[in-house]
Amino acid sequence: MKKKLLAFLIIVAISNLNYAQDWVLNNIDPNTGEEPYEIDSGDIDGDGDIDIVMATYDSTAPFIKCYLNDGSGNFPIEIIVSTTMENVDGLILADVNEDGAFDIIATASTQSKLVYYLSATSMDASYMYTETIIDGAIAGPGQVVSGDINNDGHVDLVVAAYDNNRTQWYSGDGSGNFVAQPDVENTILNGPYYVDIADFDADGDLDVLVGYYNDGAIEIYYNQYDGSDPDPATTVSWIKDTQTVDSGANLILAIAFADVNNDGTMDVVKLDYSSGDVEWFNKVKNGTSTANTISDASIIDHPGAMLITDIDEDGLNDFILTDFGAADNAIIWFKGAANASPSTTAQLIIENNYQMQDITAADFDGDSDIDIAIVGNSSDTVDWIDNRLNVLSITNTELTTLSIYPNPASDVLRIEGYNLASINVAVYDAIGKSIIKQTLTNGETLDVSELATGIYTIKINNEVTSKFIKE
Repeated sequence: MKKKLLAFLIIVAISNLNYAQDWVLNNIDPNTGEEPYEIDSGDIDGDGDIDIVMATYDSTAPFIKCYLNDGSGNFPIEIIVSTTMENVDGLILADVNEDGAFDIIATASTQSKLVYYLSATSMDASYMYTETIIDGAIAGPGQVVSGDINNDGHVDLVVAAYDNNRTQWYSGDGSGNFVAQPDVENTILNGPYYVDIADFDADGDLDVLVGYYNDGAIEIYYNQYDGSDPDPATTVSWIKDTQTVDSGANLILAIAFADVNNDGTMDVVKLDYSSGDVEWFNKVKNGTSTANTISDASIIDHPGAMLITDIDEDGLNDFILTDFGAADNAIIWFKGAANASPSTTAQLIIENNYQMQDITAADFDGDSDIDIAIVGNSSDTVDWIDNRLNVLSITNTELTTLSIYPNPASDVLRIEGYNLASINVAVYDAIGKSIIKQTLTNGETLDVSELATGIYTIKINNEVTSKFIKE
């Protein structure tokens, strides 16, 4: 297309803006089917904007549906992905065949299935998804997560199998083929159901966090991959942290790796539906685990889902929490702090009685801030919540006019027009993950050559925000 051949300027007006927060609820699907339970977001059709997938926890009339975004927060195309996957308790998006379109991966807890559905570029409402079984005999699968376990550049999967007390992983080859590998863990504790994945010990490979539904415990398993052999079956092994993260939870409903206190290192987070306790743990590898309360039953008595992301654009992770009970009927957030726990004061996002069991966040309307999407378990709806940042005043003229070019960019971005010796630049991907953080001196360019093709957000001195396309 012609516009991809043109380099043009993004002129950014005066910076250092003061903001007020506002939220607007937008319905995507008023009738999902019974008990919408899982939701995720990503670029399903490869067009550069963020789409949504949803699954119900139902056995009589089950649904997996996806909703394609037009780039402005409208979702005009709804596609039924499956009507045969029952009691879906794991649902994610990942590009398993590396064609630029995020594919749909799901578990059916009562059908002992782990499957995927290939998406495609240029999809419309007539697109027909086909189910591909990865494992048709996995006993009681719960959550599924994706990541590159063996550092070969391809998507791998980790799944908790509740019925036979195993946490399993599958190596992918980038063409949609998966091979079951030796378990992350098996029969150590009773009822693994929740998993997350991240490089917790910062050694260059991905570790696994497991939450046990029956035993109420949380454990970390460290990836011992040494990178010396491309065969994951012989080179990936796992060692459990010598100290349990937490034990004795009443009913775990969510766990996560995340930097909750914004100190640059990973923490562990737990949501206990029964007690109402939502805690983050400052965990030392093979050492102490210190619990810190974020929320308790006095705030939300039966929390349903949590998310850690920067929703107020101050460069710090905030904490979002939803209600899954019948009493509090809210979605709230706690402002993040540097090198400290989040604020103890909850701020309201939306008040409703939807009983939101799952949540995802991304920039759905292309305005450079992070929005939220939810499933309403009792309302049978999918909705997205527009995060609106309203400019109140302008106080700084040192960044009066910026030129950020070329756009699209292939190798470098040039940033000109600021009256400072240096600027701090941060680049975020479409789901708000920090990709680049760098200080540039006046006249220095930003190297973007290693970024994947797509749309990115750039922030300068945490004040000016814009977007650019990497081609």
